[in-house]
Formats: sequence, C-alpha cells, structure tokens
Amino acid sequence: MTPPQNLKEYKFFEQIERYIKAEKDAENAVVPPDISKECISFSKVLYKSEYPSIAKQICEKFAKRYISLYPSLDMSTSDPNYIKDWAFLNYWLNCELNKSVLYKNTYVKEFYHGMEGYVQDKLNYLLLTNDEIFDINKDELDKIHILFNLYTDYHKIYSNDKLICAQKSICLDYSKKCVEEYKKGIIKCEKNESDFCKAIRVFEKEYERLIQNNKKMGDFNTKDLITLPSYEVALKEYQSELYRRKISIAIISIICSIFGIILILFYLYKFTPFGKWLPINKKNQEKRHAMKEKMYNFIDNSNEYSTYNEYTPYRVGYNST
Repeated sequence: MTPPQNLKEYKFFEQIERYIKAEKDAENAVVPPDISKECISFSKVLYKSEYPSIAKQICEKFAKRYISLYPSLDMSTSDPNYIKDWAFLNYWLNCELNKSVLYKNTYVKEFYHGMEGYVQDKLNYLLLTNDEIFDINKDELDKIHILFNLYTDYHKIYSNDKLICAQKSICLDYSKKCVEEYKKGIIKCEKNESDFCKAIRVFEKEYERLIQNNKKMGDFNTKDLITLPSYEVALKEYQSELYRRKISIAIISIICSIFGIILILFYLYKFTPFGKWLPINKKNQEKRHAMKEKMYNFIDNSNEYSTYNEYTPYRVGYNST
C-alpha cells in the first residue's frame, strides 16, 4: 500500500543526501541527444503556441534528474527508493513549473502526462500510476522548499559523516543561511504537528548534534556554528520586521502624498486661473501692488520736484549798493 499524498511529499527527506547529490549531478549533466529530440517534439506539439522553449528546458532538466538517480535507467517499483525518488521528482517538477510562465495555465500533473508520452520509453520506466506526480499546493510547496534549502546549505558544511568546509568564514556563511531559512520555517510551527513541522524538528536535532560533536577542520570548529533560534525568538523577530516594513510603507505613502499635493499646487499656481486665488499668489500680488504704489509715488514726487525747479523763481534777496 502506497502512503497518501500528504505523507509522500516529505518522504525523500529520509535520504536527503541522495537527492542533493542528484540535483548537483544533474546541473553538470548533458542530456542524451535522443531524449533531447523527444523533448523538442513534446514542446512543439503540446506547447507550440505557449513558450515551447521553456517546456523543452523543463523536459530536459527532468530527464537529467531522473538519469542522475538511475544512470542505468533501471528504475523498478520494487526499488526501496521508488517512492522517495518520485517524491523528489514531484517536488522538483512542482518547483520548476511554479516559477515558470507556464504555471498559470498548466497543472503539474497535466504537464507531466504530456511529457511522459514522449520520454518514458527513452528513460525506460513503466508508466506511472496516478499517485506519483500531483500538484502540491503553494503553501506546502514553500515549506518543502524551505526544508530542501536548509539541507542543501547544511550539507555544504557537513555531509556523509565528515566536514566539507574547512574555512571558518565560509562555514559560518552557510550556517547563517541555515538560520535564516530555519526562521522562515519554525514560525509556522507553534503547536503544529504537521509533516513539515516534524521534518523541521528532525533537521533541528541534526544541526544541534553537529554543534555538540565539536568536530574540527582547518580553522573551523562546529561549536562555532550559529545556534538555531526558538519559535518565540523567531516569531518576535518576524513581527518586528513586519512592523518595520509597515512603518516604512506608511512613511513612504505620506511622503508620496505630500509630494503629490505639492505638484498639484504647483500646476494650479502656474497653469490655471485658480492659481491667482491661492494664498501665495495673493501675497505676491499684494507685494507687487505695494511696489507699484511706491514706484508711482516716487515718480510723482520726482515730477513735482522738477516742476518746482523749472517754474518757481529764485527767492534770493537783492541788495543794492
């Protein structure tokens, strides 16, 4: 009996090293020409009018991950890793489609079944039942992605029972990434006994055990790893960050509003009749009027002085000798 879908989603974390290696190997692999040809046919037939190049890329990437898990192309339903392998491939395909432009109009299951008709013979596996590939809801997919990121960074520090990094600064950088990713996950787990919360606590124990083991390599000691925060600490930090963002948004909104009002007033002042009724315009008009009056008074006084000099006789006393 196969486990229900909600349990299968996290099965591959039981052997996470296998899938981190498969992901790494796939990134450096080359798609066999016959499979690439089938992916081209698949994309041109089923996605001719809808980003065929993206459909082709996803098809080829899927094939590379399958081949990295089964280099001999000998997958069997009796394989002990069968359920875990398809849980990983299902997670990967959901992630890949979720971040592509195809996601809005394409179901993961629908995309896979279309692709399967072209690559299944080349990859040499039996047609799947309806349980292996399915659409994972966005919230659950984000949680699985957090876990995968956690283990990916963790295994850059420690993998296969040995330290991988020897330089303290590099190890602590990966440790910091683990802590930041862990915060995103643990705040979802106050009293939650979901599969995700159980899985993240498994990671927590493994990480803390590594710190306690006091392993050394180069100038790095595992006791130097950054401690994972508690739920309460992570939640408080998240709420503080949320509050800061709200304050920032409020301040930006106020500044934009003030700037908008200034622009409107400037436009009214410069380009509409309404500008003359604005207080600033009235003050300017009053100043201009006062200046005009001063000018008129000055001119009038000058004229009076000129007239006085031209027509008024000199009143100088005359003394006869």
